[in-house]
Amino acid sequence: MNRGKRNMIKDAFDHLPSGVCFFDRNGVVTLCNHRMHWLAFALTGRDVQYLDEMLAVLEGKTDVPREDDSFLLNDGSVWRFSRQEVTVPNGGAYTQIVASDVTELYYRQKELERDNQRLEQAGRRLRRLSANVVAVTREEEILNMKMRVHDDIGRSVIATRRLLQQQRPTGELDLTPWKNAVRLLRHDSESPEDKDALGQLVQAAEGIGVHIVLNGTLPEDPAAAYLLITAMRECASNAARHAGASELYVALSSQKGTAGACITNNGILPKGAMTEGGGLSSLRTRIEKAGGKMTVRCSPGFTLTVRVPCREGGEI
Repeated sequence: MNRGKRNMIKDAFDHLPSGVCFFDRNGVVTLCNHRMHWLAFALTGRDVQYLDEMLAVLEGKTDVPREDDSFLLNDGSVWRFSRQEVTVPNGGAYTQIVASDVTELYYRQKELERDNQRLEQAGRRLRRLSANVVAVTREEEILNMKMRVHDDIGRSVIATRRLLQQQRPTGELDLTPWKNAVRLLRHDSESPEDKDALGQLVQAAEGIGVHIVLNGTLPEDPAAAYLLITAMRECASNAARHAGASELYVALSSQKGTAGACITNNGILPKGAMTEGGGLSSLRTRIEKAGGKMTVRCSPGFTLTVRVPCREGGEI
C-alpha cells in the first residue's frame, strides 16, 4: 500500500465521530484516533497510554458522572464505551476500545421516563376519580330513595287521614305505599358502610334456597365491596329464579387498584343466547359508571365477571 493511500486511511480513522483505540498484548496503546484522545483527556485529564488506565476509568475511577455504562461529560454529551478482543491475520492480538456518542438516545430515554411518570400520575388521578364516582353514584341512589320514601309516606298519611276523617273501615286502606317505603328503608340498610352486608346477603340467599360458596375476601374499600356484593345479590336472585340453582360460587380477587368477582352457579344452563334483563342491565350501568367492567358468559355455563376500582390505603 503506497504512502498516500495509507495517509488517507489514517486521516479517515483519526476523524471518525466515534472514539477508537487499540492496545497490544502488553496493554500499550498502538493506535488511537482524535476523538478517543479527546474523551480520555475529558475523563482523566491526560492522554491515553495504557489499557489498565483506560479500564480503570471505565470501571468508574473518574470524577465524571456516570449512569450505568454511560458517561456524562461537561459539554452535555453522553458516551458509552465497549471493549472487544480482536486478532489480525498475522496472529497479532489487540484489545479494542470503542466510544459511541449516545447523547440523543440518552436524552430521549430520559424524556420517555418523564413521560411515563406523568402518565402514571395521571393514571392514579384517573383511578381516584373513578373510585369517587362510586360514592357519588351511591349518594344519588340514596337521594332518590329518600324522595321515593317521602312521596310514599306522604301519600299514605294523606290517605289514612282521609279514611279516618270519613270514618270508613280501616280495611279499605291501601297499604302498598307503606310497604314500598319499608322495602326501600330495608334496602338502605345494606349500605357500603355496613360491615355485615355480606352476612346479610348470605342469610338472605339461604332464605331463597341458594347457598353461597365464597372463595377469597372482600376488599377493605367499602365502595368496591358494595358493588361486588350488589353483583352477588343479583346473581343469587337470578340463579334461584331462572336456573333453579342451589349453590352460588363466588371467587373474589384483588389486584393493584382493582377488586373483582367471578360468579357461577350449579343451576340449569341457559338455552341459547341470553339477554340481560333489568337487573343485570342496572348492575352493568352501576359497574361501568363506577369505572369498572362487567362481562357475562353463557358457555359452557353462566359466568358473570366484575372488576371495579378499589382504594388501597385510602388512595388509589
